[in-house]
Amino acid sequence: MTTIADVTRHGSPGHGDWKETLGRVGLAGKGVLFAVIGLLAIQLAMGDASDASQSGAIEWVGSQPFGKFLLVALTVALFSLAAWRLLDAVVGDPVEGSEATDRAKYAVKGVLYLALAVGALSATIANWNGSSSSSQSGGGSQGSQQATAIVLDWPAGRWIVVAIGLGVIGFALYQVKQQVVDEEFTQRLSVGEDHWIATLGRYGYLARSIIYVLVGWFFVQAGLTYDASEAQGLSAALQTLAGEGWGRLVLWGVAVGLLGFGLFTLAEAKYRRAA
Repeated sequence: MTTIADVTRHGSPGHGDWKETLGRVGLAGKGVLFAVIGLLAIQLAMGDASDASQSGAIEWVGSQPFGKFLLVALTVALFSLAAWRLLDAVVGDPVEGSEATDRAKYAVKGVLYLALAVGALSATIANWNGSSSSSQSGGGSQGSQQATAIVLDWPAGRWIVVAIGLGVIGFALYQVKQQVVDEEFTQRLSVGEDHWIATLGRYGYLARSIIYVLVGWFFVQAGLTYDASEAQGLSAALQTLAGEGWGRLVLWGVAVGLLGFGLFTLAEAKYRRAA
């Protein structure tokens, strides 16, 4: 398995500048995070009450032997990921493009990754101080519900929330078309479409899209029922699947897919054509 140290040491030939290193280290950190989320989702499918979310994954890393040092490495990697995407918003990406729409996408991703990195930093500081981290339960559901409650109080707020949910569902379906069907992600890689890495990518993107559809549907429900508590995050979406007879089978597929996406992202850290 590719590690953060391996990526830093063995980056692609001819791309040894500091931005290249930021990107590859950042992708390795993202891969580790999604792999842990996948493992936690598998535990959830087996009946354990696991918090299969980004905050839950960060806490899990901190609970392992040498967790303090692992959290430091993960935090550095996530800040590298945010910095890389924010730099892409300024100078463009050599593989994914440099159009205005591309730069806007990188900026949004950079801000989201920065928030995730700050959460990891908070967990790291709490771990080193000997206190438990204070990540929100439910995979960000509390934050989603608070934000939804604010929007619901706006004029036509319920329809704005519905529109957000439909937008998330639309994005999920677009990801299926773009990444699973058309396999556009393979253009970033130095391996062919028949490589095992590409298979992991297709499966991983499909699993993520299923989760996005569920999260989007929660927002639609929140708007239609005028109930902010309906807005749920990643872990709650997985727990919903765990509570249904047919859903548990879907949960197993999604959980393995999220683990696969993590492994794919780790592989991309090494086999991405340029960063």
